[in-house]
Amino acid sequence: MEAVNIQFAPATGTEEAWNEAYARLADYFRSYQLHNRIRRTQLILETLRKAAEAHAKDPTRTPTAHAIEQARLMLREWLGAIYSDLNLSEAQLEATGRLGFHLAGGPARWPQFFLDEKNMPNDMAEAMRSALRTSGPGMQVSKMTPRDIDLGLIPDVAEDTFDRLGRHPILRYSVLFVIVFSVLGYLYSLFA
Repeated sequence: MEAVNIQFAPATGTEEAWNEAYARLADYFRSYQLHNRIRRTQLILETLRKAAEAHAKDPTRTPTAHAIEQARLMLREWLGAIYSDLNLSEAQLEATGRLGFHLAGGPARWPQFFLDEKNMPNDMAEAMRSALRTSGPGMQVSKMTPRDIDLGLIPDVAEDTFDRLGRHPILRYSVLFVIVFSVLGYLYSLFA
């Protein structure tokens, strides 16, 4: 394991902004279940150094935005080396990589090799690729055309009933009268 070097002095941005960037990066790497604090700190500092360089070139964006962008770029490069044989978009690569890392048991078995292209063990890369191969078939575009729901006789009977009640107001009020007094009678017998 390489030594942790904590020399970080960005030329642009405020201390509060860089502390916020640090906190967001810690959350980001924790979302990958990296509980190894030394490795997480190494990754955060490496990412913050790259973000500081990017922020010096473009200070209009916040340090947090640069830091997350650099972390995602590092992740895509690392996953690109693992899944180089697959033709995946950036979004697919990130989702596939996260899934492969977790299904292969990466957080528990290889936390020190997360985002480390140079020292990545072959069995880790193969486990991540095989986790993807065994996770199921690829997504396919399907077409679902809307169809009417067949409820049998219920809609026909209800429609005929409402039509008859609509044409005969006396019948409609008589049915309403019976229903209301039935409910009131039931409530009276219940509380009496």
